[in-house]
Amino acid sequence: MKKFPIFAAAAFIALGLAGCTATESGAPADSTASAEAGSDYVVPEIDGTCVDGTATIVEDSSNITLEGDCDNVVVEGSNSMVTVTGTVSNLTFNSSISLVTVADVANVTFSEGANGNKVVTPSVPAVTDGGQDNLVAAE
Repeated sequence: MKKFPIFAAAAFIALGLAGCTATESGAPADSTASAEAGSDYVVPEIDGTCVDGTATIVEDSSNITLEGDCDNVVVEGSNSMVTVTGTVSNLTFNSSISLVTVADVANVTFSEGANGNKVVTPSVPAVTDGGQDNLVAAE
């Protein structure tokens, strides 16, 4: 019984399989096409409201516009973009990965666990940061 031909055949098969890579739908292995490229997802456009001096933003993954002044704005929803056209006394984040653009703000608070948020404003607010990787920047 010859063992060499069996070993050679096994090595040949192993080498052949080592060059194979999985591809998606026949795409080349070096393709950078995204599975989400054809997504029909549309970011919801929402009008925020200030009730009794407070606006609470609870929507995730949305684009929210709050027209005018509001004493207190609390961002609870994550991964959203919020635009406030007026003056805010206290802007509080209890969420992560949100962007707030505000015309004028006096105080910004990032609560513990509120991470990766950004505030864009021409004003220079007092900042309390209990989270991580938060930023307050000029326009």
